[in-house]
Amino acid sequence: MMTALCSHPLTDAEIQAGMSGLPAVSTVMRRILGVLADPRSDLSDIARLVRAETSLAAQVVRMANSVFYGLGQPVRSIEEAIQRLGFAEVNRLVLTLNGRQLFQGPLGHVGLSVESVWQNALAVAVCAETVAGYAQLDRGLAYLGGILHPVGLLVLDRVAAARQLPAREPGQTLAEWATGYFGDHHAAVSARVLQAWALPEALVGTVAGRYEPAGAGEQRRSASGLHLASCLAEHLGAGLAAEQGRFQVSAATLAAAGLELDEFGEAEIAAGQGLQRTRALLQLA
Repeated sequence: MMTALCSHPLTDAEIQAGMSGLPAVSTVMRRILGVLADPRSDLSDIARLVRAETSLAAQVVRMANSVFYGLGQPVRSIEEAIQRLGFAEVNRLVLTLNGRQLFQGPLGHVGLSVESVWQNALAVAVCAETVAGYAQLDRGLAYLGGILHPVGLLVLDRVAAARQLPAREPGQTLAEWATGYFGDHHAAVSARVLQAWALPEALVGTVAGRYEPAGAGEQRRSASGLHLASCLAEHLGAGLAAEQGRFQVSAATLAAAGLELDEFGEAEIAAGQGLQRTRALLQLA
């Protein structure tokens, strides 16, 4: 198998063109992050944001009335639903449902099913949030980083189609394919997409360092958490075959994330339970 030599690095114009076919989820996500990061925010601020998205509002109420949360009288308003679910759960639900919109249509050039990429994103998100809890990192930012880490693949697939490139060969890793044709791996491309969406720089740096957290600069700690979350996703059977072996649990990465080895073991158990619960909740949303 031959790896192509990059003769045409990915341009900003190509990234913009590749993004043009993706749902505009960034506006809602920016608002959510802003509201949740503001200590002055209250229930009415969250309710106003959720109510602006009709389908989302219906899903939040349905979730609050599900068997997981249904207690006593059914909720009939967004405010009641948020009170029952809690801010953190609403945040997670909104980010997941908005992120899910991205993963539509085939990925013929990347050579992966879009469902497998979504399931990986969901698993990495749950694992990242779990790792962040043990490492005392920002759990909301970690979850969002997990959900959005594959957006570079979605853009690269569209750019590859526009360039009329051959599809990734079955034995070729994602990093080999992306670096060979575009000059960089898709974690770096994902970061460029998030930056174009004007999402927080801390999130951009975290996603950029998912493959190589030691080079993530100020975001090394959170990038190490995302790297370890990707390890956990593989352990839980939700890794991507084309990334097999890319993520390793090392003493250096654990230390950089602020995690002990026994805590990582506990995180794996907790993440497995969290992923099962999240998948079940999404069936009800």
